[in-house]
Amino acid sequence: MQNLRRAVFAGLVAGTLSEGAAATAGDGGFVEDSELQFLARTYYFNRDYRDSPNNAGRNRFKPRSERNGYREETTQGLRLQFASGYTPGSLGFGLDAHAMLGLQLDSGGGRTGTGNLPVGTDGHPDHRYGKVGGALRLRHGETRLKYGQTTTSAPVFAASSNRTLAGMAYGLLLEDRSFDGLLLEGGRFTAAAGPGESKVRGDISTVYGRLGAYPVRLDAVGFLGGQWQASERLQLSLYASRFDDIWQQAYFGASHRQPLGEERALLVDLGAYRTRDSGQSRFGRIDTLAGSLALGYEQGPQRITLAYQHVRGGQPFDYMAFGDGRSSASMVLANSVGYSDFNGPGERSWQVRHDLDLGALGLPGLSLHALHARGRAGASASSAAESIYAGLYGRGGRHRESDLGFAYRITAGPLAGLALRASQAWHRGNASYLDGDIDETRLVVDYSRSIW
Repeated sequence: MQNLRRAVFAGLVAGTLSEGAAATAGDGGFVEDSELQFLARTYYFNRDYRDSPNNAGRNRFKPRSERNGYREETTQGLRLQFASGYTPGSLGFGLDAHAMLGLQLDSGGGRTGTGNLPVGTDGHPDHRYGKVGGALRLRHGETRLKYGQTTTSAPVFAASSNRTLAGMAYGLLLEDRSFDGLLLEGGRFTAAAGPGESKVRGDISTVYGRLGAYPVRLDAVGFLGGQWQASERLQLSLYASRFDDIWQQAYFGASHRQPLGEERALLVDLGAYRTRDSGQSRFGRIDTLAGSLALGYEQGPQRITLAYQHVRGGQPFDYMAFGDGRSSASMVLANSVGYSDFNGPGERSWQVRHDLDLGALGLPGLSLHALHARGRAGASASSAAESIYAGLYGRGGRHRESDLGFAYRITAGPLAGLALRASQAWHRGNASYLDGDIDETRLVVDYSRSIW
């Protein structure tokens, strides 16, 4: 196994380090503490736009009346993720490296646009695409510094992995765990690549300001914050971010679990974002406060959750996205569900959700969920000509969404590491709301394995 580690390590390093840096491979725990993870993902995605057209791919070259009304693709993703140990000494050096390959199994120019495949200028999806990259790591005590390509999970800047491949950011990330139960982190990033892109250093964008829709490019984003596990029951989060010449954004989160007796508990989750334009205000005026409160009651394998969410302001709640802006994990509010985020200007929304863990009923690894959410926007989006949000929402926007989903993971036996997920979403909205009528189906099969 040691020989295999060294051989794979040498191949991964070749794409990310010079020969001089590779010479440290045998020092201390650099190789001995290394890990290599493999993930194969098969992804089926179907989105039916009901009475509206699919405007992606070859459809954009056709008259509106001749465009297909759905998107449908099946893809295969393969990922290798390597993480070395650290060289010995008070200042340790390490390396992360990854290689990803996405393959088209079934698609077409009239059905593309799911975000699982890059689409060429001719409107046809690529048959294959990939990403190779890495990052250098430094360690001193409980402090870690990483530079290069990486994933992030901060609530103001989070990479998404809900497509065939994962989104990646390029820049500097600092983490410190010197204090028990406290994570402090900060970063500065100058590039980002979405899950459906092969770029190593793609563009930074937002969900509403994605490139191709508006002539605005984001040069850099920085954030600072932390998470504190105050007790076994209470966790607090506080973050601040700055998008150069776009906005300043702050996030506060709190979650609490209160046992009520044997197999019963009350759960409370609170989250809020405060966003204001800054610098040159290249997106126009932004002044929003978006927050949600979720109350859950858990008894044995079941959980019932009621959630309320409100966006205060004349603009929708916008948030960070990677590359083409089609996917993001930078919104951590209760009513960001399967399809819609319920984040229109002035919008108030509520949700009821039921989760069931069938492990307690003799089916370990199987879980189900069902939810229904409704929202009503309280105002039209800013009408200022310089605002990128102008005209996106009308007055009196209303919509609703119902989701069903199941997940099954095998944790033992010859198929250990195999996981299946399926979800179905139904969304309906009136003409004044940006999110229209869709039926969406996703089927995902993952197989993960630790090679060492």
